[in-house]
Amino acid sequence: MGILVFDVGTSSMRGVLMNEQADILCQFQGKYHPDFHSSIYVTQNPEIWRSVLYDIAKNIQIWCEEHGHKVEMISLTAQRTSMIPVDRDGNALCDAVMWQDKRNIKTCMRLAGYNGDIIRRSGTMVNPVFAGSKMAWLHENEPEIYDRSYKLFVVADYLFYHMTGQMKTDRTYASRFHLMNLRTGQWDEQLLDIFDVEESKLCELIDPGELHGYTNEAFSKASGIPTGVPVYSASGDQQCSALGMGIYKEGDLEVTSGTGAFIIGITEKLPPVILGNPIINYSAVKGKYIVEASILTCSAAFDWFRRNFYKEVQGDIYKKIDEEINESPPGANGCMLLPFFQGRATPQWNPQATASFTNVTLSTTRGDMARALLEGIAYEIRNNLDIVEGQIGKAEKIQIGGGLSKSQAFNQIQADVYGRELVHYEKRESGIIGAWVNTMVESGKASGYEEALKLAGQKDALKTYDPVMENTKKYQDIRGKMNRLYQKMY
Repeated sequence: MGILVFDVGTSSMRGVLMNEQADILCQFQGKYHPDFHSSIYVTQNPEIWRSVLYDIAKNIQIWCEEHGHKVEMISLTAQRTSMIPVDRDGNALCDAVMWQDKRNIKTCMRLAGYNGDIIRRSGTMVNPVFAGSKMAWLHENEPEIYDRSYKLFVVADYLFYHMTGQMKTDRTYASRFHLMNLRTGQWDEQLLDIFDVEESKLCELIDPGELHGYTNEAFSKASGIPTGVPVYSASGDQQCSALGMGIYKEGDLEVTSGTGAFIIGITEKLPPVILGNPIINYSAVKGKYIVEASILTCSAAFDWFRRNFYKEVQGDIYKKIDEEINESPPGANGCMLLPFFQGRATPQWNPQATASFTNVTLSTTRGDMARALLEGIAYEIRNNLDIVEGQIGKAEKIQIGGGLSKSQAFNQIQADVYGRELVHYEKRESGIIGAWVNTMVESGKASGYEEALKLAGQKDALKTYDPVMENTKKYQDIRGKMNRLYQKMY
C-alpha cells in the first residue's frame, strides 16, 4: 500500500510516498517563495502551488510505475491562514494574501473593539495572521474581488479542490479564521457579522483527518494518478507536526522552530472562560484541542543572519555558525536581541514591533550576535511556553522539532532557557508523520494513534538535552531584561 503525503509549507512543498510501516519509498520536492513587496505586503501566485502539486504527483506516479507500487491514498497538510479568493471553478481571482501579510493592521485595530465576543467565540483575540481579518480587509479594500469571489479558500482548500473538485474546509484551518464558533464547530453568525463575511463564501466544514473526496479526472489527467483515489485532510501543518511528534494526550507539549516558532499543548476540553491568550484551535485528533502560542520569525531570522553575516564562508556554513556560537558564552557577552523581525505574535499581538540588537560594542563578535539571536528567539519561546503551561499545566519534558532544531547549539540554549529536559527525534519528519498517522487511523489501517505512532517511531534516533541550571538562572535574568526593554519601547 502507498500513502502519498503532501506537506505544503511557506517555501516548499513535498510529496512523500510511504507504506503501512511508515517507510519512505520515495519523495519529491518543489521550492518556491512568497513575494515580499514590502514589510507588510506579502503575496504568492496560487498557480505555483497547483503546478508544484501536479509536478510532484506526476513524479510519484512515474516512480510507482517503474517500481511496481501504487498510490492508494492521498493525505495533505498545509500552512493554515494564507487566503485565496476563487471563482466557481476554483480559479484564483488574485494572488494569495499570505499569512505574513499585514495590510490588514488597520482592519484589526477597528475589529479589536469586538475582542470580547471574538475571544469567547473563536478562541483568541483578533490578529493580522488569521484568515478572517484578511477576508474583512479584502471586503473593505478590494470590494470588486470580494464580490466576484465564489469562495474564500486557504491553501489547503485550493489544493484539495484541484484534486477532488470539492469545496470543504477542515476545522483545524477554520478554527484560525475567527469565524467559526470553537464550542459548536460551526460558522458563527455573530462573528460573520462582526467581520462582514457572508457564510456563502465559506466552505462546508469537515473534521480533521476526514475523507475530503476522491481524485477526479482533471487531477488524473495532470498527474497520471488514477481517478477514485481517496484524499484525506490530515489537518493544518502545526497540528500535524504536533501529532507526528507524539503530542496527542492531555498535557503533552512541543516546540517547533520552523519559519516561525510554535508552542503547542493538548487539552481535551475547552475552559469555561476563554481568555484569548494563548490561542485555542482544533487539534489534529478529533475531539481534542491544541493550546498554541507562536512567534512569527524563527529559522527565517536565522537565515537572514546567515545570508548577511556569513557570505564569505565556504563549505558547511551551519557547522561554522555553531562553532562560533559555542565560542561565545551564555549571555553572548552582553549582546541581546529583541526577536521581532515581523512583529510580535502571542502573548501580546503587536504587528508594529521590530527586531533590535542591543549592547553591541566594539568587542562584540559575529559569534556573540549569532548566539544573541538564538537566545532571543528562545527567550520569546519561553514567554509563550509560560502562557501555554498556564492552561495545560507544567510539562516535565518537551518535544522539539523544526528546521532550527537541527542546530545542537540552539537545542542546548533551548534546554537552558526553558529549564526542562528536551527530547528530539533527530530524523523524524513530524509533519509528514502526523499526516500519515491521521490517515492510517481514519482509513482504519491502524487501530488508533498509539499504534500508528509506534509504527512510525520504530526507526527514530532519539537525543535528549538536559538544562545546565547555572545557565538557566542566568538566562532567566536576561529574559527579564529583554521583556522590560520591550515594555519600554512599546
